[in-house]
Amino acid sequence: MQRRLKYLLQIILLVFICRSNAQQSNIIDLRHADLMKGKKPVNGEEVRELTGNVHFDQFPVSGGLVKVWCDTALRFMAQNKLELFGNVKVIRDSVTIRSKEGVYYGDQRLMEGRNGVELERGKTLLTAVNGKYFIDEKRSLFWDNVVLTDTSSIITCNVLNYFEAETRSVATGSVHVFENANGVNIYGDSLVHIEQKKFTLVLKQPRLVKIDTSASGIIDTMVVVSHEMQSIQDTAERFVAIDSVRLVKGDMSARCGKATYSVKNDIIALQTHPIIWSDENQITGDSIRIRMEEKRLRSMWVKNRAMVISRIDTALPNRFNQLTGRELTMYFHENKLEQVDVQKSATSLYYLFDNKEPNGANKSSGDRIFIDFVTGDVDRIKIVGGVQGQYFPEKMISKHEQDYNLDGFRWYDNRPIRQGVHIISE
Repeated sequence: MQRRLKYLLQIILLVFICRSNAQQSNIIDLRHADLMKGKKPVNGEEVRELTGNVHFDQFPVSGGLVKVWCDTALRFMAQNKLELFGNVKVIRDSVTIRSKEGVYYGDQRLMEGRNGVELERGKTLLTAVNGKYFIDEKRSLFWDNVVLTDTSSIITCNVLNYFEAETRSVATGSVHVFENANGVNIYGDSLVHIEQKKFTLVLKQPRLVKIDTSASGIIDTMVVVSHEMQSIQDTAERFVAIDSVRLVKGDMSARCGKATYSVKNDIIALQTHPIIWSDENQITGDSIRIRMEEKRLRSMWVKNRAMVISRIDTALPNRFNQLTGRELTMYFHENKLEQVDVQKSATSLYYLFDNKEPNGANKSSGDRIFIDFVTGDVDRIKIVGGVQGQYFPEKMISKHEQDYNLDGFRWYDNRPIRQGVHIISE
């Protein structure tokens, strides 16, 4: 019986201590004010007015001294609430909050800033018209003209939640990300950004815009849209677009299921049914890698089921020059096709003309095919190893061109085009 009574007393004492600590944690200590006076009670509650260099402190149970400064304050005693005016500043650990006016709720340990508020933590600065800081949760909610600036990017949006322990931001509404290192802009409706990992995820029809100026002074804008977009700003700085990807850069357009843009080596890798249009050429394969040089298109490497189809003339809508193989490399100069190199099971179908009149077609195959271009026209075709060739007279192929197309032929009419910084289909 005595042992049970002893345990019961210990439990009662522990509950009393916890309640006492909780009550003490909610106490707001007035450290300084030039002048304090009582005001007429509001709804029966005692209210005190403090002016001049006002300073309060609060000690939460979980640790972390909260310091509050302002020019003028109204202290509501029963609610344990402070209404703050003029040069409001709240500090907890490494976080500093400033605003023109606000409210501090002692029981909830919640700071609310109004009419212009900013949160500063290390090299991260968060500003907005209005904001709340949940002190014990180390979480912020900012809204209206939100701007988040950190070491890698600037984010603007309508609403933003910031979790300081994870350096994680969740933004919604008119989201815009500007990457400092590479001048890339990303737009979307929602975003998750983890500053510590240099990782950003943008959802709901994100759009990437990168404006480049070449050495010759030509301005070229790349626009990419997709269902999801990731930005990874680590040592292998890259952007990843996922699902229904569309890309336009200069005269080049593309569609695919996934695109990765590596910033440092200026390479774009396309996967999952990629299609590229360059001038009148259409390129397809299992995967395509585009290499840029001095902001200009330099080469394309197509792997597996590689195929290039070139439209000849709109007056002959069913005739396309075709080139296929297991691997294919296209080289460009001043954004114009200069040479095509096809390897492994290389096959070509090339339509002929005599004084601009149709004159049949040649089908050739070999281990490797080289085609050189001058001002966009075929200048020379070279076939190496296991050469085979066949000529189809004009009478044979006229009105039957589709019967002579190479295996895998398909011409796509949904080429993306750019209007301003938006992408539509032709």
